[in-house]
Amino acid sequence: MKKNSIYNLLINPSAILVFLFVIFVFNSLIPLLNYDEYLWSYIGRIWNRNGIPPYLGAVENKTPGIFIVYAVSDFLFESNIFFVRIVGVIATLISTWYLFKICTKLHSKLAGVFSMYVFGLTMCWFLLDGSYFAHTEVFMVLFSILGFYFIIQYENDKKINQHLFLAGLCIGIAISFKQIALTTFVALLLFYIAFKANRFSIKNKIKGIVLYSLGCLTSISISILILYFNNVTLHNYLDGAWIILINSGSKVLDIKTHFFNFYNKLIVSRFLIFYFFIILFLFQREFRSKPFFWGIIIWFVLDFAGVNASGYYYGHQIKQVIPSLAIMAGIGMSNFITNNLYLKSINPKRVIYIIVILFFPYRQTYLTTKFLFNPPESSPKEMGNWINKQTTKDDYIYIMGGDYKLVSALFSSDRVSSSKYFNSIFITEDKHRKVVYSDLLEKTPKFILKIENDSVYVNKVYGRQIEEFLKHDYSLYRKINGFEIYLLNKSL
Repeated sequence: MKKNSIYNLLINPSAILVFLFVIFVFNSLIPLLNYDEYLWSYIGRIWNRNGIPPYLGAVENKTPGIFIVYAVSDFLFESNIFFVRIVGVIATLISTWYLFKICTKLHSKLAGVFSMYVFGLTMCWFLLDGSYFAHTEVFMVLFSILGFYFIIQYENDKKINQHLFLAGLCIGIAISFKQIALTTFVALLLFYIAFKANRFSIKNKIKGIVLYSLGCLTSISISILILYFNNVTLHNYLDGAWIILINSGSKVLDIKTHFFNFYNKLIVSRFLIFYFFIILFLFQREFRSKPFFWGIIIWFVLDFAGVNASGYYYGHQIKQVIPSLAIMAGIGMSNFITNNLYLKSINPKRVIYIIVILFFPYRQTYLTTKFLFNPPESSPKEMGNWINKQTTKDDYIYIMGGDYKLVSALFSSDRVSSSKYFNSIFITEDKHRKVVYSDLLEKTPKFILKIENDSVYVNKVYGRQIEEFLKHDYSLYRKINGFEIYLLNKSL
């Protein structure tokens, strides 16, 4: 193959998408489900099969988008997590394509090509939970990118209204997947007001703000309507998705722990690669007079604040800032190469090679390969299968704790939790404990599962009343693979 042919292939967006598709699909085949996948698979399943919607039958501090996706997945393919992951793979490919279009419009095709490689490869990093394409952030990122795309699109006055509404609509969908997309909503709004609408009258600016906000409210309202037709009230939704997030789902960490997490994930990690590209982008003076420069900065700064909100820095949370970073990297590198007198002799092909080498998901690909050929034993899944055989579909079970193994066992059992508070993370107040106790009395579980030697944590979370209920109404049936299984005395 000729050198020019190789280069043409390397900069061909379709070829890049095929290359990334192979990497995405391969890494999505990892046989391990993570904690969130078990949670959402369980919620989607009981919604689809048992008619028990989120917020009423299962408490989890997410907006409904991800539950809808998992419920549809269960309806079409039952408990097959790989369908949801493939949907996430497609979402990531679409995100990559629109980043190409954004960079091409703002700067050049070469910038678009660079951004595709940077974004696509980074989304597979182990640091960012790269095998788990079924995370909320994957879908949130897609619609955030589409929102930015529509914001920069309108050059023709006739399409201003249309593009603003579509931008808002996309951001509303992003928020319907994860609340923190509110930072992107604000970022795009500020970008529009300060740099895109500066040639408009005050009246038209306000009109634009209204249209953008209306688009956002429209998509959020649609997700709420889906819940409403499943008997979930607005109060149920606000309490289950928003208030609980503030009160319990995102606990305030001390400054030391917050900084420690920040340091380990964003300073002494592979993420450090991005700082070079940020500096490269910021120090190219010709950009500073261009509106898009400030739009990207605002987007990055506010989404970076969103990533810092909880202080935990889980890998998938960091995905929120990758789009703006990929644009910076793509435009910054492309401009530096093409406009720097000292670098005129550098072939862009070599830069692509360097980017692929720097950003390739080595660790995640290795782990996926390892687990594909040598799948780890899954004691939680075995526990779930055992529970399934010992119960009927009408039997309830309950897990005491929020441990990964317990959630996995609950999902694998194909049974329904007695209480919507099946995850101890969200049991933080006496009113929650009262609900759990009432649920246990009304829908008394045949089995209650605990992690062995976890009594101190369980007693602290659930309180004396539930502790006494367990002691008087249940007996320790057996211990299996680190689980304590309690059987209802009436069943003995």
